[in-house]
Amino acid sequence: MTAPKRQSNTRWWTFENRLRLTQALLERFPKSDFNANRISSEQFRRIALVPTCKAAFHQTWPSLDWSRRSAACRFEWARLQLFMASAVLPILQHSKIHFFHVSLADKRWRVPPSSATRQCFDPPRRKVRAAIQKLRDGGYGPVFVAAYEMSGDRDLSGSYTFEPHVHLLVGGVPKAALKSAFRVRLPRAVRGRDKPVKVSPIHKSEIGNLLGYLTKMKAQDRVQYIGSNGRPNRSSNRMPAAEFAEWLRCMATMPIARTIQFGGFAEPITSRFLHLEMATIIGEMK
Repeated sequence: MTAPKRQSNTRWWTFENRLRLTQALLERFPKSDFNANRISSEQFRRIALVPTCKAAFHQTWPSLDWSRRSAACRFEWARLQLFMASAVLPILQHSKIHFFHVSLADKRWRVPPSSATRQCFDPPRRKVRAAIQKLRDGGYGPVFVAAYEMSGDRDLSGSYTFEPHVHLLVGGVPKAALKSAFRVRLPRAVRGRDKPVKVSPIHKSEIGNLLGYLTKMKAQDRVQYIGSNGRPNRSSNRMPAAEFAEWLRCMATMPIARTIQFGGFAEPITSRFLHLEMATIIGEMK
């Protein structure tokens, strides 16, 4: 996408204003690891890991004003967090409907790291589309934010795969209807063991933290282990360097606009996300 003009209000990218911007965002997303002063160095480390994907990354803050890049781009991640905090959070906080956090991950979506591309997000996108349509057919008007991401999965045998999945913040629908709409039909052999769908109620005070979590776009491993009760469990670990490079390569094929999905809002949130100028986003963060 190319905007009509290639001009930027560069005063926002001074050290002092980046510090203020970080503080303003953390007031709204307290658990976020957002730090505007680290974005540039993090970005160039990523480009160095996948130099053949250089076009998928912004080189400077100002270029955010006239184009959108990939989900691997750290500048795009920063813009996404700022947009969620400035444009989406106030709408949801002032809404009178009740919200739920829906997590959806089907083991059949897993892929080897070396073959991961944007196409591996198609199954979760189809599932979300079908579930939202089922809710609408049932007479509900869901308001939702869906975020698509991918983590590494290492089981007890040492087998390692990438697992595309989706987190949703959904309002205006009762829990039972959400569980029914997002239900995953599992093979008989794993029924009762796998729980691909989780639905949890969210208090209004938790919406900021959840929006920050939905848009974390972080390379993490889910590692299986045996707990003290003798049952298998999982913990989150930092993704190793080799796998992180594969994760970056995959996310560099994923346009930022396809990692986030909005629905049910009274205003065109998707269009605002794609076209809203950074100066406006930052101005709303004051």
